[in-house]
Amino acid sequence: MELRHLRYFSAVARELHFGRAAEALNMAQPPLSQQIQNLEAELGVKLFDRSRRRVALTEAGETFLKRARVILDGAEQAAVEAQRIGRGEMGRLAVGFMSAAMLDQFPPILSAFREQLPDARVELVQMPSDEQLAGVAGGHIDVGFGDLAASAEPTVVNGTPVRIETVWREEFLVAMPPRHRLANSTVLDLTELAGEPFVTLPRAPATGFYDQVIGLCHAAGFSPQIRQEASQLPAALALIASGYGVGLMPACVVQPWRELIAFAPLKTRPSIAVTLLSRADDPSPAVASFRQIADAVSPGLIEAALRRPV
Repeated sequence: MELRHLRYFSAVARELHFGRAAEALNMAQPPLSQQIQNLEAELGVKLFDRSRRRVALTEAGETFLKRARVILDGAEQAAVEAQRIGRGEMGRLAVGFMSAAMLDQFPPILSAFREQLPDARVELVQMPSDEQLAGVAGGHIDVGFGDLAASAEPTVVNGTPVRIETVWREEFLVAMPPRHRLANSTVLDLTELAGEPFVTLPRAPATGFYDQVIGLCHAAGFSPQIRQEASQLPAALALIASGYGVGLMPACVVQPWRELIAFAPLKTRPSIAVTLLSRADDPSPAVASFRQIADAVSPGLIEAALRRPV
């Protein structure tokens, strides 16, 4: 028994006329009659009572029709869902991100993605940049937001090419304990932090954050005295708030920490790139849509959202 047999049977049951059913199915009547006879032979029961004047369902036919409709409806729904998933309109999109501090920047992107693909389910997964790189390559997440350096050519991870594209930039601000000698400054020169104990993210696992902080300090003419390292931005901010040192932090952390930490911009207004990671060979329409939306939304709405008073 195949789905076509159920469709033939359902058409005859709906029309109760072999000629009209054949016309609705766009086929000749004799082959339709033969298919119904084959179905009855396979089931070992009569599904229709036939006479010259009328065609009627038997009791077995009535029961079979109920089940056939459920199967046909299920098959049609399965086909529709498969097509929608193939177009990226449904399914799951796992999005990696580095820190909880980034969460308030996602609404513009996620809102646009939901408007375009309302039935696609988004899952947010917090993980360091290097884990995101491995996660995207291994298919554990679909896209990731990290601080890895952007590259024109895909980065190959275990044989899988991964795109690393800049989607927006975060301005670096000086973060200080509230009673720090420079806490009331409206703007700072990085040289004013020479000799200060620094709190930063670690260099390993691989991250662009540490290297950029060190590079900025070297460009200003000094080597920072790293006093503490923390694996996540909230932990680093907690150490700064507690007086363990100063740090260069992205602007996205200001809002939830402004009551506990003093922030000041730098004269040179340095920034760090937030990069979007995705498999270069990923055929998913949902991933393609998300990349396009992130690229289109982030330059405007996210940069505007970052213009907070310090």
